[in-house]
Amino acid sequence: MKAFCDTMTKVVLDSKIWMKLLSSLGDNITDVIINASVPNVLEYHAAHSTYYVHYKTTHEDSVKRGGNLTVTDMKKTLTFLKNCKGDVTMQQSASKLSLKCQNKMMTIPMLNCKSAQLAPTMSSLVESSRKGQWIGFGRGTFTTHGTVNFSDLIDGAKIAKSLSVNSEFLIKSNAEEKELILHAFKTGGTSIICNTEIKDAQGPNHTTSSSFGSWLLGCLTMLDGNVDSTIHCGDSMVLAIEQSGEGWERTIIVLDQDVA
Repeated sequence: MKAFCDTMTKVVLDSKIWMKLLSSLGDNITDVIINASVPNVLEYHAAHSTYYVHYKTTHEDSVKRGGNLTVTDMKKTLTFLKNCKGDVTMQQSASKLSLKCQNKMMTIPMLNCKSAQLAPTMSSLVESSRKGQWIGFGRGTFTTHGTVNFSDLIDGAKIAKSLSVNSEFLIKSNAEEKELILHAFKTGGTSIICNTEIKDAQGPNHTTSSSFGSWLLGCLTMLDGNVDSTIHCGDSMVLAIEQSGEGWERTIIVLDQDVA
């Protein structure tokens, strides 16, 4: 992962593309680091105390000057983009981020950036896990691996958002049964269960379970339900999800209750 100290970065994208990219990072993300490489590679690192998202994509001739963009106020940035039509230029200086679209311009000072503080550590942990073939993450050990289409669980997560935030949100897996389960419930109240098949499942012949907060639902709805994902999970363990398609790749790490 590149150092978060570059200046004078310049990226130009249509406002609708900026909106789609930034709004896909979830409601809990207040800031993001964007690594830009000439001529067309953009890498997004968004980190929260409960999850981490890395998204890499390409947009033809979008990067005019390589480096980093630090978006420290996602709400104001999205509001500006929502009221723009056509190309929006984001440019980074040493002290501020500027957004320009035709005769409109907004500057945001370089304030505290949670992603800049947390993303380097999370990125390093992901790379270490990937090099170790996802045997574990940090001090924990993954026990279940496989390929999953999250379409049904994404729908289940949208329904589960109707529950109170202090409900229980579990991810269960059983390699022998080739099953991944989202179980959201409030003790004595509503219970929502949604399952999907784990293809090429590897793991124990019993059910593993990890408990998450409501942030799990936002992470699941970030996923593309039209493509298969590689998963790594276990008992009281983070949930690691990898997705990729033509010209893009995404990694999401969802921290369980014991870690977050």
